[in-house]
Amino acid sequence: LLFLLTNSRALEPEQVRQQLRVLCQRLKPLLEELQRPWLVVSRGDSTLRGHTPLELEVIRSELGPFDANLLVPAFPQGGRTTTAGVHLLHGEPLHHSAFARDRRFGYPSSDLPQWLEHKTAGAIPATSVTRLKPADSFVQLEIGQWAVVDASSPNDLHVIAEQVLAELAKGRKHLCQSAASLLNGLSGMPSELLEPAELPPIAAPGLVLVGSHVPLTDAQLADLLDQPGCCGVEFSLDEPQEPAALTAQLQQVLSTGITPVLFSSRGERPGYTPARQRELALQMAQVVMALEPPLGYVIAKGGTTSLTLLQQGLQLQQVRLLGQLLPGLSLVHPAAPHHRFGRLPVVTFPGNLGDQTTLSRCWQLLEAARR
Repeated sequence: LLFLLTNSRALEPEQVRQQLRVLCQRLKPLLEELQRPWLVVSRGDSTLRGHTPLELEVIRSELGPFDANLLVPAFPQGGRTTTAGVHLLHGEPLHHSAFARDRRFGYPSSDLPQWLEHKTAGAIPATSVTRLKPADSFVQLEIGQWAVVDASSPNDLHVIAEQVLAELAKGRKHLCQSAASLLNGLSGMPSELLEPAELPPIAAPGLVLVGSHVPLTDAQLADLLDQPGCCGVEFSLDEPQEPAALTAQLQQVLSTGITPVLFSSRGERPGYTPARQRELALQMAQVVMALEPPLGYVIAKGGTTSLTLLQQGLQLQQVRLLGQLLPGLSLVHPAAPHHRFGRLPVVTFPGNLGDQTTLSRCWQLLEAARR
């Protein structure tokens, strides 16, 4: 099971097209060497934000032929389900949530066929999209046709995965866009949380890095800063700051055994472009990387924040996935020890996951391992 991390949602469409084309062209000769069937899954966002159908179009053109396009955004562990083709968050239509008001990827409907029609400005009419239940046969699907598949439980995702694999055995290779849960079924790996005994040893205080700017993250940050043992350090988006001074402030907090929480300024920012988001994430990662070892762990809140820390901060090319600390929260560490921070455990924490207390619970689990 190979994950290629791209953070494509933070890129512009042409950047996505170029990046994904290069990845597919590198993959193609490797896939041709395999002596067994293979599948490609475009790992989409469970709150429907991203470059759809662009990513599937590029994959289809570079790695095809494929048969149907399957849209399976359900992530039951995070409260995302699909019923009668309508995507729900904790039982409510997703377009009622803050995620649907995303400045770049907003949408007016949670009905997935209508969502596809909106995303493509009518190029994929809602009436052309097939609605399927988990156990419905995929035999009826034509090449290039879109289908949205219901799922309300992890078992539903396993049933869908069995269907996809059965089709593959018959020579019909469908192209999937899904959230995380379908991968559990396709790989035969259940969604299980790490036990306390499975956590890596943590011998030093850690750090929390918060760059995500959605209302849920704001609530999670406020809850974390209310916890004894945490100290907030603001990375201002309004006033120039000396990176060395911020690093020194973090270092001072760490020296007391307390967890510093480095967070970017909160509040609505109309000019907060994807390019500015990536720039900010890099600046925050550089502040963290200037710390003196040891560092016990990092919790990185936000997709761009997580990837930037791993890729440009720690300058890693590969990470080893240890498992889930909480649903949807991956615990990874460098595949080979980092030259300064060793096998630093990093929690990659998407901006759209959890409830108000999830960030605090994540921190408490790691602190318990440190003690």
